[in-house]
Amino acid sequence: MIERKPSPAPRRSLKSLEVGLALYPHFRQHISLTGPVTAAQVAAIAEATGLKERQIRTLAARFQAHPVAEALAPKPRGPVVGSHRIDPAVRAAIDALIDEIALKMVSPSRAEVARQIWGLLHADNGNHRFPADVIPSEKTIERLLSEISSRKWAKATMGSKTKSAHEPHPGEYSSDGFLDLVQMDHTKADVILVDSLGREELGRPWITFLIEIWTRSILGYYVSFGDPSIFRCGRAVASALLPKEPILTHLGVDVSYPMYGLFRRLHADQAKPHRSEAFRRACVRNGIDPDVRKPGPAHLGGHIERLIGTMVGKLRLLPGATGSNVLARDGYDAEADAAMTLAEFERWLLCQIAIYHYTPHSALGGLCPAQMWEREAARHGQLLPLSVNSDQLFRQFLPSTSLTVHPKGVRIKYRHYWHQALAVRIGQKVEISWDERTIQHVYAELDGRYVTLPITGDYPDVGEADWEAARAKVKTLGRAYQADGGRAATARAIAAANQEIHRARVRTKEARRRTKRREGEGTTLADLRIPRGPEKPPVQWKAVADLGEDDWLQERI
Repeated sequence: MIERKPSPAPRRSLKSLEVGLALYPHFRQHISLTGPVTAAQVAAIAEATGLKERQIRTLAARFQAHPVAEALAPKPRGPVVGSHRIDPAVRAAIDALIDEIALKMVSPSRAEVARQIWGLLHADNGNHRFPADVIPSEKTIERLLSEISSRKWAKATMGSKTKSAHEPHPGEYSSDGFLDLVQMDHTKADVILVDSLGREELGRPWITFLIEIWTRSILGYYVSFGDPSIFRCGRAVASALLPKEPILTHLGVDVSYPMYGLFRRLHADQAKPHRSEAFRRACVRNGIDPDVRKPGPAHLGGHIERLIGTMVGKLRLLPGATGSNVLARDGYDAEADAAMTLAEFERWLLCQIAIYHYTPHSALGGLCPAQMWEREAARHGQLLPLSVNSDQLFRQFLPSTSLTVHPKGVRIKYRHYWHQALAVRIGQKVEISWDERTIQHVYAELDGRYVTLPITGDYPDVGEADWEAARAKVKTLGRAYQADGGRAATARAIAAANQEIHRARVRTKEARRRTKRREGEGTTLADLRIPRGPEKPPVQWKAVADLGEDDWLQERI
């Protein structure tokens, strides 16, 4: 059944309300809220108001159920607002067609939906075939569509973030204190960047933000052209944990960014990198609870969503800004206007983060995030344990898998990696982590420490994506060669080989048949029934000396 808006209360005119107010004192004086209405009560009200007994008893029942003056006001004539005189079978068919046609992600206009439903109910070759006199008009069907609740429309036709505005959100997802809860999310920046050599267009970068809920501070960030992955999520978390002075010095940005520290809970959505075992294990190792939220409304990540909206709005200041939709880009060539490299964009972003930290925040009662951070950090004490090693921290947040050690080492996509420490672990499984920016080495976790395993063989110093792209290009060349005559040549060779096998079999059979004919026939019973003929007398030869001169060639018996 389609969820519909509750029917509005009947709208009574001012005159009818005045009638109810005039009757109210008499009913309040004589009619009790419990018990039956007596004849004496009816007579007293009839004498005071002039109403008949039947009218008084009807109004008394309404007054006992709802003892207010409005209950005594005369109801307007006609059907109740929101009711319909539609045949139940027709109404059920309309509800089913509304579910099929209107309540979907790409929904037509309500007028078009009403036209389609009306036609399907009328069609004599369709599934319904109702008589014309029981089918409501298109306008009536449109009114039925307008009665569907906005929550029902939103659930069927909107994405999770849009429909969240139409849903109830009781309760609050709050932080329990300083460095207790951090939210993380990613967004593709609405700006096009260029490369650092030829200043040619590259594309839009991804930005990852982490916000500390208690102080509303941006605890960490990460910028990259790659899609969100375990590696990039790990870099963002490591950025939040570690001090920012090294990156500020490296990029040459003169701003204050004191936010860092070990937090207790990381709140993120259901993205694949957030749910990966390697990422969750790295969080737990560092005392962070990977609080991946269950699938549901987007408001549960509202703090980071609002922060991303604030920061993305600032991107419109940049050359190459794409805007949020096609209308915003009408007549504007963002690719031609792009001018900033990734490093320049990151320096600009750090300045915007500083501006955000020194701007009063409404959720903090007008305090600035930097002001709130300074006050809470002074009370907290040590923000990060002294034992934290930055190199080991980065390696913990790398993608990893468990691989078996072979005599040649460990194999990753047809590449082998070896270290002498693996010699005693042949046949065993070890945990291998890799940095997708290079294929020159991977890391093996052995006895609680990371051992670098160099690659075996001569390989270029490129990233995983570049290497796989090169391999794919080689495969494409091979497939193209096959398509351009290679497959035909292969087919001809296969056919020739099969024909040679066939001819060899034919020659072998013929040779065997000739051998059988040469060997003759064996002895059978038929041969034994035929009598044997007399043997011929042996030939006698004369010596040459006994022959004369003339008749030496003649034989005499």
